Amino acid sequence: MRLVALISVLGAAAIGISSSASGQADNPYGGGTRLTGPAPAEIPTGPKSPADKARVATQQLAGCLIKQHRGSVLKAIQQEPWVDGAEKMLKSVVDDRCLEAGELEIPTSLMRGAFYQELYREAYASALPVLPATAGDLLVPNVASISDEGKAELAIRQFADCVARSDLADAHAFVISPAGSVQEDAALTALVPHLGGCLAKGSNWSLNRSSLGAALSEVLYREGAESRDAQK
Repeated sequence: MRLVALISVLGAAAIGISSSASGQADNPYGGGTRLTGPAPAEIPTGPKSPADKARVATQQLAGCLIKQHRGSVLKAIQQEPWVDGAEKMLKSVVDDRCLEAGELEIPTSLMRGAFYQELYREAYASALPVLPATAGDLLVPNVASISDEGKAELAIRQFADCVARSDLADAHAFVISPAGSVQEDAALTALVPHLGGCLAKGSNWSLNRSSLGAALSEVLYREGAESRDAQK
């Protein structure tokens, strides 16, 4: 298993967002007046690596969008990414007013993961989730057939589920820690021994911190929510 500072292998489609954009064809929010509610994302300056700066800005963007358009974001990420129209729906929630300045090009899989990461941080900032005995439909959807894209997504989820169950405390710490922080470094170091063992036989993936965080965030949040719902 290699962790490299490369574009995620989870998807080539990307969301482009620019603070100077006048609007996007599929985006009802693009352009317009400055937001008066949530703080927009800012691309950091300073000593952080370009990858960490992009991760910080993406998380801030996700937080702004959730605060501004929560219902639309939740509806978009409830669609499985391999379903027709899911990518368009995800792109439609992006409001360029949530970026203070500059431009971001974000793979749709990472934008989806950033939403789940922010939601996870909201729900589990102070406590670990309780995972269900099995992941259920998260890993084995109730459908007769599934596309190759869907199969690849499920393989990533199975990997993330295995990592989370192997070391829940450090998976949690990795997801809630600020990008590029010493806390994130420590959590990743602790997780590394589990990564190779959780790879399906014959798999050969290149994962970066963004794609690992995206996969862990969705699995942890959705499995935690499943447990909470079952206890009601």
